[in-house]
Amino acid sequence: MQFFPRSLRLRVVANVFATSFLIILLIYGLIFSQFRVVTDTVSRNDLLEQAKRIASYIEYNWLGNFELDMPKRFRDYYAQGSTHQFAVLDSGGRVLFRSHNFSYERVRDTLDKSGKHYFNLETETGKRLVGLKYDYLFEDKIYPIYVIEDEAEFSRFITTLEKDFLTNTLLYGSPLLVLQALLILFIFRETFKPIIKASRDARNIKYDNLSYRLDEYNVHTEIKPLIQSLNNGLARLEKSAEAQKFFIANAAHELRTPISILKARIASLKNEKEVYMLNEDLRNINRLIGQMLDISRLDVAEAAPKTQISLNEIAKRACEDMGPLFIQQGKELSLEELKADQLIQGNEDMLFRAVLNLLENALKHTPEKTSVEVMIDEQKIIVRDYGTPIPDEHKIKIFEKFEKMPESAARQGSGLGLAIVKRAAEIHGGAVSLVVRENGNDFILDFS
Repeated sequence: MQFFPRSLRLRVVANVFATSFLIILLIYGLIFSQFRVVTDTVSRNDLLEQAKRIASYIEYNWLGNFELDMPKRFRDYYAQGSTHQFAVLDSGGRVLFRSHNFSYERVRDTLDKSGKHYFNLETETGKRLVGLKYDYLFEDKIYPIYVIEDEAEFSRFITTLEKDFLTNTLLYGSPLLVLQALLILFIFRETFKPIIKASRDARNIKYDNLSYRLDEYNVHTEIKPLIQSLNNGLARLEKSAEAQKFFIANAAHELRTPISILKARIASLKNEKEVYMLNEDLRNINRLIGQMLDISRLDVAEAAPKTQISLNEIAKRACEDMGPLFIQQGKELSLEELKADQLIQGNEDMLFRAVLNLLENALKHTPEKTSVEVMIDEQKIIVRDYGTPIPDEHKIKIFEKFEKMPESAARQGSGLGLAIVKRAAEIHGGAVSLVVRENGNDFILDFS
């Protein structure tokens, strides 16, 4: 059924329409098969009536001679070309009376048939004939009577009927089928109105609107359990989502307090090397917590309303935030606006975090005294680094959660940064891709 659209309404109409058309064809075939049976019976009865009528004209005249006293109108009937033929034979096979067009040779092989025997003939011109050999008992003697007619005389009726019936069927049947389709559409709409309404209402169910419930009262008994099960599932999902949001908010609050205390205590230490290393560990912990929060917030952000935002401004803010870290590690960060005023509809905070993750990834994996270039092109943000080119087999894997390059496994990091970037791009109808150069990599956020 892939030929039909996925619309249930159109599928029902198409299937009923096709079924009705098939039934009409079957009825048409059945009717005409019966017509042919009736026509064949009529043709045989007609031949038999002719034979009996001819037999009724057989008699002895006043001189005692055997004769066929057939009225002129019947003689004229059998004198019309080769369409109508008759003959009366004696028991020895000798022709006693016949029409001028009767061919004895054509019926020779039927002489040994007794009683009533129907047969078919074909002339040299291809004309089909039907005939009857009828044994008539007269004065204790058998006189075979032959009657032959053109088959077209009997099939002309059925041919005319077929033509007229088919024309009338197409003429009157097509509007009836269209009317039937309209009635089915109306019945379908009225019958499935609660289901269609439930399907339309289901579009209101979003992550930020899990309290919405489908109508359980104005529905058919058959689908009410389905609606109730869906509403029960929504209730459980809402409760789970609320618990998740509470946990995330509480965890973020509870983790930041001890980290702040730990940071203050580290600052009081005397060993600068240990202070630097501990602060680096704190930064990694903060980054991991932030990335985990970003991952958990993505689904919420997907349902949040989107506004018009500038890719140019987002890239500037990200470069300003990350600039001091690049300087601290002896690396250069630059921004080039190939296209100005690149506007899209989206969530500014989510895209800002995505660009930050790309810059953090570049900062972590590029050698010292190298540069990272951020370029704004047509609906694109490109982060170009001059680190080790990423092998082809890892070009897709690195965008999955917790995936790292083999040589980066020993480095600190969660493997979540690029997964956040990928999800943020998908939520905005875009994509993130990697183009490998001979001397580095281009990470491209594409919203075109």
